[in-house]
Amino acid sequence: MNLRKPIAINKKYKPVLIFKDGVELKECVSIQEAATFLKGHTFCRAMPYRHIMNGIIFDETWIHKGSTYRFTTDPEVKKQKLDAMRDQHRDRF
Repeated sequence: MNLRKPIAINKKYKPVLIFKDGVELKECVSIQEAATFLKGHTFCRAMPYRHIMNGIIFDETWIHKGSTYRFTTDPEVKKQKLDAMRDQHRDRF
């Protein structure tokens, strides 16, 4: 499935698109805003940062109470994050 990817306008904000069951739910200006929105939307006890990061970086889906959530961001932001992870953990990549 080809999901829309947002474009980062500046270096401070890294946009995140949230999809629920293949339908675009919300576009957030940052991962923090996306986590806050999802916490309220799904009534989770904790912020779902890990689920969002795994969705953005590794294209993983998050299944919560029967709904499938996917996350996308600017491909350049994803590349920068992967490069930083490779630099930090060379033995894992």
